[in-house]
Amino acid sequence: MRHRGGARANAARRVLDLLRTEGTISRVELAERTGLTAATITNTVRPLIADGLVRESGRDPQPGRGQPRRLLQLVADAWYAVGVQIDRTTTTIEVLDFAGGRIAAADLPGTGGSGPDETIAALAGHVGALLDRAGVPRERVLGTGLVTHGPQDLHRGVLLTAQPGPDWLEYPLTGALADRLGLPVLLENDATAAAVGELWAGEARTDTFGLVYMAAGIGGGVIVDGEVYRGRASNAVEIGHVPLAGGATPCVCGGAGCVQAEAAPQAVVARALDDPTLAERFGLVGARDGALADFDRIARAWRAGDPEAAAILERSASWIGRAAVTLVNLFDLDTVVLAGPAFTVAGTLYRDRVAAELERLALSRTLSRPKVLVSADTGTAAALGGALHVLRTMQGAPAPPAVFSASPAGPVQ
Repeated sequence: MRHRGGARANAARRVLDLLRTEGTISRVELAERTGLTAATITNTVRPLIADGLVRESGRDPQPGRGQPRRLLQLVADAWYAVGVQIDRTTTTIEVLDFAGGRIAAADLPGTGGSGPDETIAALAGHVGALLDRAGVPRERVLGTGLVTHGPQDLHRGVLLTAQPGPDWLEYPLTGALADRLGLPVLLENDATAAAVGELWAGEARTDTFGLVYMAAGIGGGVIVDGEVYRGRASNAVEIGHVPLAGGATPCVCGGAGCVQAEAAPQAVVARALDDPTLAERFGLVGARDGALADFDRIARAWRAGDPEAAAILERSASWIGRAAVTLVNLFDLDTVVLAGPAFTVAGTLYRDRVAAELERLALSRTLSRPKVLVSADTGTAAALGGALHVLRTMQGAPAPPAVFSASPAGPVQ
């Protein structure tokens, strides 16, 4: 499929989105769900079938309603996409087919103390090896969604922060990875990618919600009417760097009392390490790049019934609950999703505490009870979202890497 402009491209995107979400659907249902006319649906679907992206997959009998409706579905092996989530502690790679089905995955260590040159070279090797093992032809891969923390310049494919080290600031991430892979590369924020993943593959079942993402740091994302809220430069909803009353811990952003500084895994682990008895009981290592692993050790101690582990995590969860109140009040939300590897073990504790804070302080609580969900894919949501964003942005045959990297938003925002 060629990249179409204007109304035709938008209609094709909406049809492909619905097919990816529903699996199979008739032309009549497409018209009903999209609000497009039957003629527009026919004119949109015909070239999608001709391009090998959509096929008819049988008929749906409609008792007493005339001829059975012909069902449509995506051609799963038409194209593939790769999502890569990377931070200091974790790396996750997901390969999806065109229908959004998971083909292959890998969990690897994070960047640690490595520089960007070494990291990109290793990433390219891992992605290539995973595609080879899965039997995915490189020429059928639309591109790679590279998911990192922010702030970012998506159009240039660079980070606008010297984290995790000064050599990462404005390093050409997408260009370097595209050159090594020979594939288009799209940079995306981890919380935004997780929100996209939750929208298309999660349990939220709503098209408007907020998301709190916690890995090494804390970020936020918002989906409004099925679209990502990006703000002026796609660095919106940095909930981790909202300072809250009573907080005083210095933050890497230069502020103090930010949610990330008070509540992220590193802050939780630091408090436990201050007590040698607790550190020994929890089995904490205290390695610079091992905060997430130590955080999980504390979470497992909580699950085993340790009251002091519970107290430490409850403090972190209360901070995040207050951040969620800010998120809900700003965007008039009634659903918040928790995603990211830090919620894998202790997700239910955070869910309950965040829900309690929302029921106590959210302005909309009298209208509807706020709902808090833990993502079904806490550890992989961001990588899944990175791959899904590639599928939604590219739709059909890929553009050259330089073009794709320079215009990452594509036709979909």
